[in-house]
Amino acid sequence: EILRSNLGSVVLQLKKLGIEDLVHFDFMDPPAPETMIRALELLNYLGALDDEGNLTLLGEQMSEFPLDPQMSKMLIESAKFNCSSEILSIAAMLSVPNCFLRPNDSQREADQAKAEFTHSDGDHLTLLNAFHAWKHNYEDSKWAWDNFLNQRSLIQARDVRKQLANIMNRLHIPINSTPFESKEYYINV
Repeated sequence: EILRSNLGSVVLQLKKLGIEDLVHFDFMDPPAPETMIRALELLNYLGALDDEGNLTLLGEQMSEFPLDPQMSKMLIESAKFNCSSEILSIAAMLSVPNCFLRPNDSQREADQAKAEFTHSDGDHLTLLNAFHAWKHNYEDSKWAWDNFLNQRSLIQARDVRKQLANIMNRLHIPINSTPFESKEYYINV
């Protein structure tokens, strides 16, 4: 699995543990050197590692999240754009199975239901709209079923969101939001 996966998270965790010489680290199945180099370059690009390969303060924060490095940085930086609450929801929705149901016998109805949540700026905002609608309908399973949403995935997303919010609170990263009525709401997200 490690040979096929993005090593960014693995490298970040090893750096957090104080392992400096990743080239000579005793992997059971060592990854290809190119894969390791790509992971180091990615982490440097994201600001998790400095140019000498040392873990930065940002990298230490990123390593606290059980997410891919890109998503961890997105969560950390979102507070600067006053949208960390929304990014928490998006990160949680991306971490669980697809919430949209599309039964064979109701594909047209399911597509119409999904269209109600669709945002022109993309799938992330569509996921955010679906999650917010579910929350505004009191997490009702009948409402979810009627709108072709997977209640189990939404509950998992709620639980993941809570765990990520706890990590943000522990790291003193503010959970904030632009008012929905503001023209800056979707721009910030």
